Amino acid sequence: MKILISQAVIVDKRHPDNGKKRDILIDGDKIVKVAAKISDKADQVISEKGLCVSIGWMDLRADFRDPGAEHAENLESGLKAAAAGGFTTVALSPDTHPSVDGKGAVEYLLNRSRDGAVVIVPVGAVSKGLRGESLAEMYDMYTAGARLFGDDKNSIREAGLLQRALLYTKNFGATVMHFPYDSTLVPSGQMNEGVQSTSLGLKGIPSVAEESAVMRDIGLTEYTEGRLHLGPLSLATSVDLVKKARKKGLHITCETTAAHLAYNETVLVDFDTDYKLMPPLRDESNRKALIKALAAGEIQVISSDHSPADEEHKKLEFDYAAFGTAGIETFFPLVFGATGEKVPLEVLIAAFSIHPREVAGIDVPEITKGATADLTLFSTAGETDFAEKRLHTKAYNTAEKGKKLPGRVIGIYHRGVLSLNT
Repeated sequence: MKILISQAVIVDKRHPDNGKKRDILIDGDKIVKVAAKISDKADQVISEKGLCVSIGWMDLRADFRDPGAEHAENLESGLKAAAAGGFTTVALSPDTHPSVDGKGAVEYLLNRSRDGAVVIVPVGAVSKGLRGESLAEMYDMYTAGARLFGDDKNSIREAGLLQRALLYTKNFGATVMHFPYDSTLVPSGQMNEGVQSTSLGLKGIPSVAEESAVMRDIGLTEYTEGRLHLGPLSLATSVDLVKKARKKGLHITCETTAAHLAYNETVLVDFDTDYKLMPPLRDESNRKALIKALAAGEIQVISSDHSPADEEHKKLEFDYAAFGTAGIETFFPLVFGATGEKVPLEVLIAAFSIHPREVAGIDVPEITKGATADLTLFSTAGETDFAEKRLHTKAYNTAEKGKKLPGRVIGIYHRGVLSLNT
């Protein structure tokens, strides 16, 4: 079947035609032509106002709760939500039940996504059971297909364990993902520490809980010469620490989330638990500073940090509600609306297409003749109405429900499958 993508703006900072309108002809799973105008007959033509095309997007941080909490999300609903959100590749959290800390768990995830349009990249656990006590079978997981290793939001307290993980993964070129957060400073913190937390009567999470962990992790990376990815980061000061470390030649990258670019702590004034996040939303000046750092290339990756929950775990008093929001399906309109003209479009898209794959050490697709078609189609015109759009996620906690946001995801083309949003 031949598909013609008509007059789409190519958004890829590496591409010679970046920013230009081009026709792209696809036959099966291959791109057969890229030109200013293609007159070949096609079985289907895709043409939209504001149409753009990039390589398929990759979410570096998502949890589909499978196995163990399939009532909140499962692989089927999660993969459908990912496709609707424009993602062709998703790195999945190891924080499941049981956790992804062995070869069998990695193979389970890979087998479940073998035939679909969205590819799973399993993130293997650093520690057994994500308990932070002893190293998991990382090399076995790597040979089975895991390309990243981390304990999700279970920040590793023991410096020696993280040091050993960095040394061990260096032997086979893998990257350790770490969430830098010293929970011992405020074990029951609920939101950003400041005037807002005081006025709401909620226990605050100070900046130093993140910053001190970032400084420790940078020191360990310098000592081991390993590969580290830090995130999600919520502070511009943390990003600046990473920036300085990268200038020294350390193999460190960092990530923030769509929510941290779009929202600040004031959205918590009504105690809406959909905005209760870890790390917490910070103040407005920090949100703006994160956008500025993204535009400057100091933040390499934006993730959805998709954390689906059911009503039982979210519709509670704020102190007792679970952290996290389910944002994989609402990701692009949220981040596009938040950054607008402040971030060049090719820089924005690279943060969830090119750079996540570089962090994971997997091949980055190309939009060129003869390449395998791995594409996301989107529009910068119009808007997405999340009051009317039917979401595929099973999650209760999608903060964007009921909102209209700029930009639209039109669909994806991957593995010879065209998946269009309706």
